Amino acid sequence: MFFLNLTAGEFFALLSTLGGVITLLYLLDRAQRKRVVSTMRFWLPALTVEQRQSRRRMHEPWSLVLQLLSLLLLLLAIGELQWGSRGRRGRDHVLLLDTSAWSAERMSQAAAGAGQGTLLDQEKRQARQYIAALPANDRVLLVRAGSLTLPATPFTSDRARLAQAIDESQPGYASLNAEQAIAYAHQAQAWSGRQPGEIVYVGPQLVSEQNEAAQSVGNLRILSVPANREHCGIRHLAVKHASDGAWQALLTVKNYGGTRRTVHLRTQFAGTAFAVRTLALNPGQEVGAEYKFLTNVAGQLVASLEPADDLTSDSRAVLELPRNAPLRVAVFTDRPDALKPLLAPDHSLNVQFLNVAEYKPRPDADIAILDRFCPLHPPAIPSLWIQPPAGHSPLPVKTKVSQLAVKEWNPETALSAGLRTRELPVSEAEVFQTFDADTVVASAPEGPVIVGRPAHPDQAQLAVIGFDPLAGELRFEITTPLLFANMLRWLSPAAFQRHEIIAGQVGTTTLPLDSDEHGIRVTDESGASVPFTIRDHTLELFVSRPTIIHISSEGHDRIASLTLPDVGAYPWQISTASQGLPVSGRFAPSAVDLWKWLAILGATGLLLEWMLFGPRVRVRRRAASAPARRGNDPAAGREKELVSR
Repeated sequence: MFFLNLTAGEFFALLSTLGGVITLLYLLDRAQRKRVVSTMRFWLPALTVEQRQSRRRMHEPWSLVLQLLSLLLLLLAIGELQWGSRGRRGRDHVLLLDTSAWSAERMSQAAAGAGQGTLLDQEKRQARQYIAALPANDRVLLVRAGSLTLPATPFTSDRARLAQAIDESQPGYASLNAEQAIAYAHQAQAWSGRQPGEIVYVGPQLVSEQNEAAQSVGNLRILSVPANREHCGIRHLAVKHASDGAWQALLTVKNYGGTRRTVHLRTQFAGTAFAVRTLALNPGQEVGAEYKFLTNVAGQLVASLEPADDLTSDSRAVLELPRNAPLRVAVFTDRPDALKPLLAPDHSLNVQFLNVAEYKPRPDADIAILDRFCPLHPPAIPSLWIQPPAGHSPLPVKTKVSQLAVKEWNPETALSAGLRTRELPVSEAEVFQTFDADTVVASAPEGPVIVGRPAHPDQAQLAVIGFDPLAGELRFEITTPLLFANMLRWLSPAAFQRHEIIAGQVGTTTLPLDSDEHGIRVTDESGASVPFTIRDHTLELFVSRPTIIHISSEGHDRIASLTLPDVGAYPWQISTASQGLPVSGRFAPSAVDLWKWLAILGATGLLLEWMLFGPRVRVRRRAASAPARRGNDPAAGREKELVSR
């Protein structure tokens, strides 16, 4: 026998202190009593007789015995008295249930048993068998082990709670992080306050990194559930814009098995199927397939592998592609031949050349270019003005200057990105008056000659060039096409955004960045920020569940659909671990826990003492003995009632 909560010294110290206090209270009982005497003359003698009787014997000794016995039982319950030896008091075990991507693999009916369809179902059955073999007072901490180590219960001996947590476990999408799971189990056992038991892993023993195979754990037990590793799956699908405006898709397929596999890759976009491709993969080999297609509609790009195998979560990848339409530009000019060489070769533009007489404020376009004329009503869409007449210019013209040089470009605006010409000679230019919201792009000594104005309630966004960039030698300057490109990009940034859409794996994701990318922001599908790091122009982030990540920066827009499972490809082998379920009788018998029964007995003793010797019982006894005392009193006819302390 032994205590869990108290030492023997603490127990006897509490028992002697509390027992002494109770006994002392019985010896010094000064409760109020009613005494009946015949006259005041007999009061002091009666009181003296009572005090002498109290010193000779203790009132209600059996009440004291019951209280001391109840106190003893309650202190034994508080100390958690155990019947047995300390070696059988119970241990704390950690059960690591593998919920990685492999746990979703379908198993054959013969291998899994009736009613069991996946690898995780087989794991659950072995976990229940192990818990059933443990002594009743052994506690178990159930942990779901995947890319993250997530405890499902505290250390508990409640078998029903453990069974419910096992049943509620679901397959994950990431690979097993064995090192993290083992470290967490050791830490939990060190903090539990009881004797550590076993760390039990239940699963297929497959991890994503080769270096996780070498670990030595003394108290580890493996309940292996073999997986069918003859599996092929899609690892990555990336789609981006090509230089000619088409979509370019690259898909990667991997063979996780140990034999050569041949699979058929079926791909379609917006219901239009591409030609089926046949891929032959050696063991452990990754093969890429590239597609290029041109479309101006939005739709889903779907890739699937045939024949399907037991793990179906990575046999299909889906990406939602936006509308890939070129920027519509309406050019109102009387010299289309001068502007066609500048705008027509760009595949990202759909240019429509119209006569000045055909002008309307809202053309069927995204941007309007007004070449050397000012309409009565300005465009209702973003517009680019080339040397507008001074009398009707959208910006006030301060003066007109001949033979000037553009010497200063604003480095703080995207309108002048890449424009660093020291001196651009211009034969004739308009100098504009600007206001607070205006952005000066280029200036001559006389003042601003290229200005951008953001949209406001009465006017759409616009940019104004105060000279003719296609006149004379200016049309051969590299500044001219760069200036037009910057102007169009500033007027319609969404049309020039470089889209890259990725279907990747759950877990750690790396994305290469361009050297000139700045202002990077990463959010999930709900708009919440996602932590990330950037190292050597590479963005790294981690997600533990399927989600869609939006990565935006200046001029770039990436959407990462991280919904494919991260399938572990390497075996996790530990030579020092015990294998399989423990043999029957391996665990020592449990120590018997007595505190509940002791607490019930102690409470029963106190209740019995109150029923037998409580205040009401004492009053009834004294009332019954009072007539006998009055019958023997010669002065009973003159008695009075007095109350004394």
